[in-house]
Amino acid sequence: MNRVFVIFIFLSFFSFSQKKDIAKNKVFGERLIANNFLEFADADKMDSLRAEVVDSFNIYNAHNHRIAAIDAEELAELNFDFFIPELNKILAKRKYHLEVKIQEDFESSFEIIINNEKIKLFTKNELEDYSFWDTAPRNFFKKVNKLLVDNGIKEQFYLLYSGNDLNTMLLTDLQAKIISEYYNFKQSEIPYLP
Repeated sequence: MNRVFVIFIFLSFFSFSQKKDIAKNKVFGERLIANNFLEFADADKMDSLRAEVVDSFNIYNAHNHRIAAIDAEELAELNFDFFIPELNKILAKRKYHLEVKIQEDFESSFEIIINNEKIKLFTKNELEDYSFWDTAPRNFFKKVNKLLVDNGIKEQFYLLYSGNDLNTMLLTDLQAKIISEYYNFKQSEIPYLP
């Protein structure tokens, strides 16, 4: 009898926990959608994307035109072809385009050019102490965010995760706040400004 009682308690708790998660997903998913999260999503995928956001808070579908895999190593090693096409696909929905060029003297200057503006990706010290994997993406996206603001775009690129798992999400401040509130107890899932 005790064993049956323990199983009953476990199943009751599990059921309660699932209902709580479903309610949380719906509340935060609806808030995100009400704040234009799917504004640039593929029209033919709108119903399924909406269901993903509301039912399971899946905000990581590329068809919403907000998220892209970056990989900090690829960025720091100047493999821009790895992620720039995906960023430009997202930005095209906002009528914006990134052009990235590597300076001829990059090995000494550590500078690149984004839309005709120079930026230093990292310093010699950061290269030597291997912190350039963190610094390069932050400097890159700080500059891109400044360019977006200068061009009247009200979204910024937030970073998500780090290293080879680095992703970026293009969000408004309010969308980022909603996601942050949703993941309040899971800091590693919260997108952060560079």
